[in-house]
Amino acid sequence: MFDLQVINATIVTSENTYRGSISIQGGVIAAISEIPLGNAKQTIDANGLQLVPGMVDQHVHFMDPAETEREDFIHGSSAAAIGGVTTVIEHTHAAPVRSVKAYNDKINHVCGRSVVDFGLTAHVFPEDLGNLKALWDSGVVLFKIFTCTTHGIPTLNNDELFRAFKEIASFDGRCLVHCEDDAITEGNEQRLKHNQRCDHGIISEWRSETAEDIAVANVALMARLTGVTATIAHISHSFVIDLIKREQAEGAKLYAEVCPQYLFLNDKDVIEKGPFAKFTPPARGTDQSNKLLDLINDGSIQLLSTDHAPSTSEQKTTGTIWDCNFGLPGVETTLPMMLNLVNEGKITLQRVVQLFSEMPAKVLGLYPKKGCIVVGADADLVLLDLSRKWTIKNEDIISKAGWSPYHGTECTGKPVVTIVRGNIVVENGSVTGNPGVGAPVKRVLKTR
Repeated sequence: MFDLQVINATIVTSENTYRGSISIQGGVIAAISEIPLGNAKQTIDANGLQLVPGMVDQHVHFMDPAETEREDFIHGSSAAAIGGVTTVIEHTHAAPVRSVKAYNDKINHVCGRSVVDFGLTAHVFPEDLGNLKALWDSGVVLFKIFTCTTHGIPTLNNDELFRAFKEIASFDGRCLVHCEDDAITEGNEQRLKHNQRCDHGIISEWRSETAEDIAVANVALMARLTGVTATIAHISHSFVIDLIKREQAEGAKLYAEVCPQYLFLNDKDVIEKGPFAKFTPPARGTDQSNKLLDLINDGSIQLLSTDHAPSTSEQKTTGTIWDCNFGLPGVETTLPMMLNLVNEGKITLQRVVQLFSEMPAKVLGLYPKKGCIVVGADADLVLLDLSRKWTIKNEDIISKAGWSPYHGTECTGKPVVTIVRGNIVVENGSVTGNPGVGAPVKRVLKTR
């Protein structure tokens, strides 16, 4: 007898759409059939709904165990589940993982606090070079590297960056790189403050396109020279893709990540919303969202993540625009916002699955346990009602932020059931799973 069956679903993968039923046993997909196989302890009739693999969000900040007044794993993972995300890769800047002990301590802390499966990212500080393989062997999924001092995390200069890339490449590790040139952002900041600027326009002038472009060009070249597998985080405009593709053509193992704020917000929103649209790199010109969507659709951008980095309204409005935290909440609204684009005919659901589920799982070495619907995969599944009409409202946000940059957006399409390794954690739009359902992920990727 199966533990759970999802029957009569329209199953959507990155390549196919077909009618079928999924049988789940022991947390994994045991059978995929055209008709229900029967003999299940629990059955969900998914007639009229789309069934997709759970989303894999490789870039979230749940702040636990440091700045839990901003977010914690209980709220953040619950928000993820509501948003159709079944696996998150998390790192917090306030308590960065930099040692095997810190990694193990955080794993032990988070176990019992997450509704979805999770992996952890380690930060790379200059003084940590030479000690990264032990972290990778302990189970770290990604290394986060900054090319500018941000959130209190130090930059790596060119020598340190090159050494870090060579070290990570030596054991076939993975890294996610925040690309803004430190000298340029620092120079911009000094000039803006000298001119006593405190208007919202400082965000885009401080964290300029030029700072991003120069850092990406540098990182992309170093990635090719060292052979490291690297993802360029949160690309804000299309020229960055030209820089990445130039090195990809020469053999660089590079991936491009985009976040929803670059598809749905622009520089006018930054001026209007100020602290509530303060993230970095910032949203760019109004033409960029369409250009980025075109680059998603032609495969030039391979990954979608949320960069979920919440702060409460009070935290966002304390002090000047210089003082308030960077970052936006987004883990529970990203898939719904993408479903809007699906219903508008601007992207296919298959492409969303590839971008937000399959490719992250592959790049992170979690595939085929995550990111797909095949026999033997973890039963991480999401049922979508593509015809459901609803509105994003601040009062409904589960994240501790308590607000969304998309407040008031009318949506068509919503995740209605979320299943993590065979456990129903969201039903009828409400969290039903308990913290502790989520477990640490393990790489399938073989490393040398």
